Amino acid sequence: MQMITRRLVAGLALLGMGISGSAFAAAADCGLWGGNLLQWPAANPVWEMCWVQPSQSVAADGSGLELRDVHYKGILVAKRLHAPILFAEYRNSGTCYRDWKDSDARFVASVPVRNQLGVPSPYIATTVCDVSQDATAAYGSCPFTGAPGTNFVLADCIGAPGGVAIEDMGDHVVLTTQYSAAWYQYTGRYAFWANGDIQPEFGFGNRDGTNNGLTHWHHNYWRFDFDIDGSGNNEILANGVSQSTEFSGLRSLTGGPGGGPTYWDVMSTKGDFGYRIVSGSGDYNPPNQSGRNFHSVDVIGSRFINNEYADRSDNNLGDCTMTATNIANSQSIADTDVVFWYRASVRDANGNNWPPGCSGASCEPQNSMVCKQVGPTITQVGDWPIFRNGFE
Repeated sequence: MQMITRRLVAGLALLGMGISGSAFAAAADCGLWGGNLLQWPAANPVWEMCWVQPSQSVAADGSGLELRDVHYKGILVAKRLHAPILFAEYRNSGTCYRDWKDSDARFVASVPVRNQLGVPSPYIATTVCDVSQDATAAYGSCPFTGAPGTNFVLADCIGAPGGVAIEDMGDHVVLTTQYSAAWYQYTGRYAFWANGDIQPEFGFGNRDGTNNGLTHWHHNYWRFDFDIDGSGNNEILANGVSQSTEFSGLRSLTGGPGGGPTYWDVMSTKGDFGYRIVSGSGDYNPPNQSGRNFHSVDVIGSRFINNEYADRSDNNLGDCTMTATNIANSQSIADTDVVFWYRASVRDANGNNWPPGCSGASCEPQNSMVCKQVGPTITQVGDWPIFRNGFE
């Protein structure tokens, strides 16, 4: 009640100065949204959010590291940032999996940064993917015995059922976790920078080498539920062109023939400011490279529907196809509450059958156990009203 009263008084004062209600400062409310409060930096924080480890995340089979009610300098940025759809798909096999994302896995994190904003540690948070630099070798679960350049012991592993490491890097803060789907252990990371930029990262790791002899793909779909300055009055633009209805499509590195847009903006239509999503250099695995017609789009823009966290509601293990039309079905997304979905994929080649028809030296060397990390860069665009709550 005191917080409500304080915000009301502040709002009335701003109205008295002729400043609209959209300019009121806000803060993350983990009592309402659930999760653990992060305020960074510790002194005079510019970022506030509620973080949730994989085992507590939403969606039918979880959504990995989940961030809720995200604010930058008193302005609401996102209702939820997470990755609720994930696949492992094999080429010369009938095998494919719609992997789960709610099973916490141990990873290395020093005591001061476990589940809290800590102090500089002797090593950064380290996952299976981080230590996997050999084409065929597996180093097990934490503490990754035998991994080159490591000297970790079990006490260095963040304890079961897992958790989140929060590391203050000076000009940005990094949240890291790991979750397992059988032999795969996936890294979930977000970096939040003092200037307002956001860097999601997804890492694909294999703890024991299972199926590393089969060329396969991993497909991760982020769900960015941006609410720029509030849940309504938002829009999605592709290469600067506002999209009036739900859509799905491809991306392009250069904007050349046959490719899609090179960037997308989620903007507030009230203030003409928001975020730009630009693909990372490792995100350009072509859709449907396997030829199995399971993954055919790179991005989806949709109207917000409560509890719509995937293209299906049940997510069975063998549901191999991501059906974008179940999400994007021609509803209006003009000046409303929108969601942007983003796919990043990697290929793990086994060394003797990629590309198709190759032989000997013409085949791609095996890289099936080498860590691959992907993710877009998300930067502020427009004129952000960062005068709120005393920020300059």
